[in-house]
Amino acid sequence: MNPAIALLAGVIGYLIGSISFARLMVRIRAPGVDVSTIEHPVGGNSETFKSGSIGATAIRLQLGARYGCLAGVLDILKGLLPTLAFKLFQPDAPYYLIAATMATIGHNYPVYYGFEGGRGFATIYGGFLVLDWVGVLVTNVAGIMLGGLLGQALMMRYAGLVLMIPWIWFRTHDVAKLAYVVFANILFWFAIMPELRQILRLRTDAERPDEQQVADYMGMGNVYRLVKRFRLSDVIGKVKKGDGS
Repeated sequence: MNPAIALLAGVIGYLIGSISFARLMVRIRAPGVDVSTIEHPVGGNSETFKSGSIGATAIRLQLGARYGCLAGVLDILKGLLPTLAFKLFQPDAPYYLIAATMATIGHNYPVYYGFEGGRGFATIYGGFLVLDWVGVLVTNVAGIMLGGLLGQALMMRYAGLVLMIPWIWFRTHDVAKLAYVVFANILFWFAIMPELRQILRLRTDAERPDEQQVADYMGMGNVYRLVKRFRLSDVIGKVKKGDGS
């Protein structure tokens, strides 16, 4: 590996990843709106769910679904473009994995904004699409269906990210690719830990949020509404009714 190319891949990936499209959109479409903190009311009490993630979910809540989707696509491209560029430049070297990793670090800890960024979910998938786009489709469909069957919103949202670890290993047996996917998971789960702690705490309260509320907090409410009709408990209930039991 050439240290100079590796450094270049890291720097380019990080600087591109540090671009905050969420902030740029707000500056253009809604100057003065604060996207640094998202708050959701919880049940009928005074509790709120707070998120400091500055990304596509924040834009969806502030500017609507159309702009939220656009921000998500742009965040994916932040990971995809530098990764693809180095993959095409040196297809047999792991420089593209360095670019992908640093793009995620840039998104989470952007140098332009005091190192306060998002959680890296979309940017990670930009790198994953270059690494193995088939794996992205398979693991996400599997995660969504599994989460839907079990009625678990968080599983629907994030299981695909974890499933990429065994997928990449059994598909490639490449240590460098495995290390990248594992590290991408570590970056994401470390960044999202504040939100996960809140959800776990809220679930112990008397008026704890249901799975639909959790899905809304994490920016995937519409997907959960669509898939939850196939959750295992409902399927079993329908079968029992059909048997007359």
